[in-house]
Amino acid sequence: MLSVAHIAMAGFVTASLYQVGTLFAGRLDAQLTVGLCLVAALVAASFDVHAIRTDSYAPGLRRQTSKELGHRENLPWWVPPMIWGLDTGLMWSTFRVSATTWVLLVAALLNVAPQWSGLVFGGAFTGPLVVAILAGRGSVSDLGRPGPRRLVQSAAVATALLPAMAVVVTSVI
Repeated sequence: MLSVAHIAMAGFVTASLYQVGTLFAGRLDAQLTVGLCLVAALVAASFDVHAIRTDSYAPGLRRQTSKELGHRENLPWWVPPMIWGLDTGLMWSTFRVSATTWVLLVAALLNVAPQWSGLVFGGAFTGPLVVAILAGRGSVSDLGRPGPRRLVQSAAVATALLPAMAVVVTSVI
């Protein structure tokens, strides 16, 4: 339920930003919008490098859905994961391990990323979560504990820099 809600909300947010962007992005030069996304990727990578060095999180709100929600007896089993998934799927409303989330939001607003890119983002969240659950005992209770966040942040830096590297390589060729 958490993954389904996350994918649905991430898809909705990204598609909504894309639609808002259609009001002005068509008037902007395509090279400018791609350049702005590359700048956003470099800025995000620098934020992530800083977060790795200081053992912190990417810029964003410092809040999350209460863990106590999962212990309420009067709620059906599926409500807490759905609320957590919707909250994390908003992409801007909770702690961020990587600033690359902001790159996707900027790219959607500038109509560089397609409307459905939020679904891919949600899938990128869901895949590792499913693997972690299947590799473990099927419980997500241990997933909230501190783990290899630096590894995740380092992977996010590399991911954020991939578009910049692709543009540099293709312009040289």
